[in-house]
Amino acid sequence: MTCDELDALLPEFLDGHITDEQRDAALEHLATCNSCRLIVDDLTAVNRLYEEHGRLHMTPESRDRIRRLLES
Repeated sequence: MTCDELDALLPEFLDGHITDEQRDAALEHLATCNSCRLIVDDLTAVNRLYEEHGRLHMTPESRDRIRRLLES
């Protein structure tokens, strides 16, 4: 699996709504790609915070900053 392929699957991967084959390929990729692993770790942390504290209310500036970080 490539970085682009994992990126396309991220929402489903994080929700656990992918096939076993896709999950295995994603985990294999994450074992060797630090960039993707950092993104998955960060998104997992955001999801956990959302589940623990409910909807996050961010300023437009915060959203823009997060978007820029994710796009870099």
